[in-house]
Amino acid sequence: MSVHARTLVVSGARRVVSPAGVALFATSALGLAAFNAALNTVLTAAAGTPLPAGGQIAEYGVVLPVSPAVATLLAGVTLLVGAFAVVVGSRRLLGRSQSRWTDPVECLTHRVVPATIAVLVGSVVVVAAVAFGTVLLVIPGVVVAGHLLLVPSVLAAEDVGLLTALQTSWQRAAAARVELVTAALALVAPATLVVAGASLSYLLPTGVEFVLGVVSGAALLVLWLGVATEAYQRLGTGSKRTTAGSRSRRASRAL
Repeated sequence: MSVHARTLVVSGARRVVSPAGVALFATSALGLAAFNAALNTVLTAAAGTPLPAGGQIAEYGVVLPVSPAVATLLAGVTLLVGAFAVVVGSRRLLGRSQSRWTDPVECLTHRVVPATIAVLVGSVVVVAAVAFGTVLLVIPGVVVAGHLLLVPSVLAAEDVGLLTALQTSWQRAAAARVELVTAALALVAPATLVVAGASLSYLLPTGVEFVLGVVSGAALLVLWLGVATEAYQRLGTGSKRTTAGSRSRRASRAL
């Protein structure tokens, strides 16, 4: 199956315009809001600023009326729930083209614990690798993002560990390197604009800034997963056909 950057982005966007995409967006928005508030609380306490008795929208963001220890625990739980949502959401998005993932029970139960942990750790690895490449010269970060685009889908759909998922994503991406890097650039560019826009946050009320950040972040995450599942479907199918063709050729030679 052919892979084109524009097709990946457009088809990925169509995948998320669905009940599964809406549910994933809502979960992501709530998770980002909770994580942001918990992180602000921890940083506020670390800076020596007294925490408020109730929830508060201050100049530096939303702060929760909890202790730093509870805020740290909440941030960790939020990341874990987010990884779970990525696993289940990716499976539901793949359900449009793979009958196995049309069953909600299968999506929620099949190896969900190891897949969730792998996605959580993998997210840290991918973000760190992309950030490191971006710091070097921007382009290396985009190249890494394109090659690791399939990682969440591989972890969600296949019974493999993190190292295998990283290797699988890198190998399959090699078949359409330019197109995947271009698609990644189309996704990274808006994220860069969001980060750049944060530097102008003093022009907006803190509450408005908080909501815009959460909504834009959740939308970018869902779109990224939509493109990832679309790329996985196309490259996965192509990879399997290539493998099958190679085996048949080897068998014919043996005969």
